Amino acid sequence: MLSSHTINKAGKREEDSEQRGCSSFKKKKVEYDQFVRNEIDCFQSEENGSVYFSSFNPVWPILGCGLSDGKVLIIEGKRQADLVSTWENKSWNKVNAISAMTDLGWNMDGSLLLVAFLDGQIVLWNKNTKTSMEIKDPNGEQVWAITWNPSLPTTFATRSDQTVLVWDRAHNQPKAPKQRFTFHSSLLRDLVWISDDQFFSCSDDGLILLCQIGTESPIRSFDHGVDAVLSLSWNNTLNLLGCLSLNGSTMVWSMDKNEPIYLVKSERMKRPTCLAWYLFGDSIAESSWTLIACGLEDGSVVLWDSCGNSDPVLSLLVQTNSIWDISFSPDGMFLTSIDLQGNLVIWSTKTWQIVFQSNLSFRASKRILQWGGGGRKLAIANPSEQIHLIEAVGEE
Repeated sequence: MLSSHTINKAGKREEDSEQRGCSSFKKKKVEYDQFVRNEIDCFQSEENGSVYFSSFNPVWPILGCGLSDGKVLIIEGKRQADLVSTWENKSWNKVNAISAMTDLGWNMDGSLLLVAFLDGQIVLWNKNTKTSMEIKDPNGEQVWAITWNPSLPTTFATRSDQTVLVWDRAHNQPKAPKQRFTFHSSLLRDLVWISDDQFFSCSDDGLILLCQIGTESPIRSFDHGVDAVLSLSWNNTLNLLGCLSLNGSTMVWSMDKNEPIYLVKSERMKRPTCLAWYLFGDSIAESSWTLIACGLEDGSVVLWDSCGNSDPVLSLLVQTNSIWDISFSPDGMFLTSIDLQGNLVIWSTKTWQIVFQSNLSFRASKRILQWGGGGRKLAIANPSEQIHLIEAVGEE
């Protein structure tokens, strides 16, 4: 592995030594004109509210936005490369909902946009027919979040307090979920699909459970102890599961072992708040497939090698507030982070220099960074009446 290093606010790189940081060199000038920031009004005239959610279609130049008044805004363009501000086709789709919108997202082939509401109402908007259909659990289970299966375009999961519902045949307006999973004894925190028919879930009960469609009990369990497990991230290249816990530890579990293969427990005020696997080739470590990025409470973003020791391979120090979300672009070219106060930074993963930085001036929420356009567009939902867009311009 190469030696670890830190990039600080002054744009300097500090090489690690026994005294850590005793030598440094000035980085070349960073250009900030690769990305531009735009805001687009999401409400019709004389209407106001907030943009709760946003999601780019993974295939076509379409952006879906969930609004506080229950409407879904669809913005369509002709080319992915064009700025969203030039996408001329806008349509507002009214949903007869009586509760708050809780999530929104496209399926893997871009044919369906799913919108969920707290009372359990689910609306599926069909991209091809421009029509919507409603489904709801007959038992009235609430919906706090949705997770599409990444390889099956008609299968998705919803979760509530302690229950996961798996739905299939989404195009055919299913009358009831395919299966109900109620295995946790405390609040469900996260869910990730790992195959066509298997998913991991985590909870405040300290358990990480592997569930399989058609099986009535978990097929695998990782016991995290007494601490709540807050977040999961799946490495589908190496079949590794990353997780964050309430006590500030970062763990990596292998499907081949019953004990974590990697554990870092951070000190106070440096605890991880979010994580994402870096699944792209890079020169900062020989084992680049095993790099995992974490945003920390102190405003830094660090990358660890889950096959190495507990020392970070790379530390990025720019923001001063707790990092609230991090995300790699789909092509792996960029890493973006946003802190609690809405300060956004985009890094190039080729040079680990900042290519864009902006203060969006709002209190950020979890998982609001939504990439699209092959990694050249970033949509950010926020409490205002506009959707924030960060887009690459010029040559790619």
